[in-house]
Amino acid sequence: MARPSPLEIYALLDKSNCKECGYDTCMAFATDILERKIRVQDCPHLMQDPKQAKNREKLIILITPPQKPVIIGTGDRAVTVGGEEVLMRHQLTYYNQTAIFMEIADDDPDLEETVKYLTDLKIERIGDVLTLDGIALRNVSGDADQFKLAAKKITEISNLPIMLCSINADILLAGAEEIKDKKPLLYAITKDTWEQIGKFAVQNGLSVAIFSNNLDELMSLSATLQKLGVKEIVLDSGTYYGSGNLSITYDNIMQLRTAAIKKENVNAGWAVMGVPASYWSLMDISDDKKLWEHQYQELIMGAMMESIDTNLIVLHTGKKKEEIWALLALMTLRQSVFSDPRIYPAVDPGLYKIGEPEDMAMAPIFVTSNYRMTKIPVEQDLKGANLDCWLLVVDSEGIGIESAVAGGQFNAGSIAEAAKEFGAFDKVKHRILILPGMAARLSGALEDEANAFVVVGPRDSSGIPKFMETQWKPDEFMKEYESWGED
Repeated sequence: MARPSPLEIYALLDKSNCKECGYDTCMAFATDILERKIRVQDCPHLMQDPKQAKNREKLIILITPPQKPVIIGTGDRAVTVGGEEVLMRHQLTYYNQTAIFMEIADDDPDLEETVKYLTDLKIERIGDVLTLDGIALRNVSGDADQFKLAAKKITEISNLPIMLCSINADILLAGAEEIKDKKPLLYAITKDTWEQIGKFAVQNGLSVAIFSNNLDELMSLSATLQKLGVKEIVLDSGTYYGSGNLSITYDNIMQLRTAAIKKENVNAGWAVMGVPASYWSLMDISDDKKLWEHQYQELIMGAMMESIDTNLIVLHTGKKKEEIWALLALMTLRQSVFSDPRIYPAVDPGLYKIGEPEDMAMAPIFVTSNYRMTKIPVEQDLKGANLDCWLLVVDSEGIGIESAVAGGQFNAGSIAEAAKEFGAFDKVKHRILILPGMAARLSGALEDEANAFVVVGPRDSSGIPKFMETQWKPDEFMKEYESWGED
């Protein structure tokens, strides 16, 4: 199925340009609904006018991706998994990043402390705040009351989405009944429990996860549950360790995604999940390996799953503060995989204050591009060096310095114009600019364009502290600058 165009979406709107949705025109609304920045429900006319009911249903069908999205949880931290249109990120983009859930046993004596830690966990990296997406509560106790108690306690202290995990249908549904208003994901339906769990899910509008290591059986259960009336499904074909088994795990996930997105198989057209945490129940951990070596195997599986857009993964390692390295690794990889390849990651150009430079007549002015992966590390290195300075961010169309210099987006004219536009020299009593080492060849032209003394800084911002210690001599630079007028 070809991706719909904004015109196809526009044709199903009332074309009144009423602006009640916040957009000036219905065409602007159509464009952003295609990019999933808004929802069909954001058009009051479609939702409230009975005459628009048919068009509303047609529009929902038109924009529903071949892999249907599944929403887990409620409120601000509800997470959407699945909902992708392409197999490979470069073909368009991935819209919903891999959701990372952390498993916790229902009889864990540290459950409350662990849940609070995971809920509040935030990692700031190059402008993004990385967080955990949910908690997978495992029924380890074998006791329904304990499972219900743990589920209730989690909802009382956390707003993270919850995945309830038990192979015992009675225990699973006991926990689900306790917190059904929080829209948990029910894990897992099998060939033996599909009817009992499926009916409960339909009655309460809950999402379910189907598990089977047989893909034909998985598709059969999916078809059966859809006929039963289940609206949101996650598919788990199993996570396998040991010699040759990583490739089996990979192949199964890719077969499901291919069937959904390329072949538009409605039974495969759902979010796909994996459980790297299963390493701890499948493998022998009583050998001579150190703990981190076992943890590393789990993370390799998690990384592989993220790289092929597995929509949800469940981890064991990372729930303790001393295991933050594990989450940092997977969240960093995820941040890269799920960046949008259609746009350059840019920040706003401007003059940024680092520290308290206002009272310093000779505070240095560093120059950089507005490529996000350049500006933010430079800013962090300046702060890490405890410098009081200014950072002049020049519009390079979101391209890094080396490439932008070669392509002409980062040039002497644009830097001089930025210095003038943002009043860089109005903040200090000098006319000195520190140019990145990768842009050294622009120094001569920049001196002419900006009427400034240009110093070439280090190629990497990590070298700024040493540069400031050994090469920053503003008084000498200004004497030389002033001598130009005498010449």
